[in-house]
Amino acid sequence: MNTDSFEAVWGSPADAQSILNLINLVQPQVPWSLSHFQWQFRDSPYGPAKLYLVKKLNGQVVSLYAAIAQRIAINGKSFQARMVQDVMTHPDYRGRGFLHDLGRRCLDDIRSTGEIGYTFPNERSEKSFRRNGWKELCPIPTRIKLLDKERSSDVKNEVEVLPLKGPFGNSLAEIWKLSNLQIGVDRNTDFLNWRYSKPNIEYRKFIINSGEGLLILKFYSSSNEKSLHICDLFVKENCQGIIPSILSFCEDLGRTEKANFLTAWLPEKHPYADPFNAVGLKIQNSSSRFFFVYPTTESIGLIQDPTLWHLSHGDSDVY
Repeated sequence: MNTDSFEAVWGSPADAQSILNLINLVQPQVPWSLSHFQWQFRDSPYGPAKLYLVKKLNGQVVSLYAAIAQRIAINGKSFQARMVQDVMTHPDYRGRGFLHDLGRRCLDDIRSTGEIGYTFPNERSEKSFRRNGWKELCPIPTRIKLLDKERSSDVKNEVEVLPLKGPFGNSLAEIWKLSNLQIGVDRNTDFLNWRYSKPNIEYRKFIINSGEGLLILKFYSSSNEKSLHICDLFVKENCQGIIPSILSFCEDLGRTEKANFLTAWLPEKHPYADPFNAVGLKIQNSSSRFFFVYPTTESIGLIQDPTLWHLSHGDSDVY
């Protein structure tokens, strides 16, 4: 083992099968297909992912560090960004500093291009981000509510909720612009259509009050439990009063389909925090995962304030 030789290289489409082999070895509980690989690493509307690899000389990929092309909206202005995810090393080759080296290379590229970096690492890779100089912003703001047989809230569902069939149009992406949320992944038309076309995943998409809001949900089953995740919820700024009714709809749908929990991500001082707290969707203090950013010079003042961010399950669909 100690005599093996390795090289750090850029990933290419020719490495797809070897990368899939590594991913499915490291995380067999969430196996990837070739279509998932294509969607995740090749189909982003902003271009292909940058794949940083360590390979053995026989071509086997033993370490992966992926940076997905994204855009971050800050007060209505859109910035180039990279979301780092799918960071892993083959179990037989850990402890050699591969991820630290690949992370340094990735960060050098982020600096040179002036992009914003952001990531939601797991506990195994978190220390590497700290060592490389990423800024811890906050724990993941996970909110969970137990769905009892009867609703604990007396808020009535008084909004028109219509299923969205087909792709997102420009009028729906306009809701994001008119939400006036200060910082978040830019939820424009191209992003929404890519983000919610993940292979083999069923998303429930709804238009609220003929375009006052947009709601995207997903059911998830694990062991003997079933959860309803709020992947995305945003409304026009002057329509925030409808949020309690939208959450009431989510609760009712969850109970109808026998879900045990309703979950969401939302920072504590977000403009929507009060209605989320009021219905019992409160932040759990037991989160062991954190949100990290690497800001550009232009964005550094705002982007390091976690109270300004719109974070949702849709930002990291790892469940």
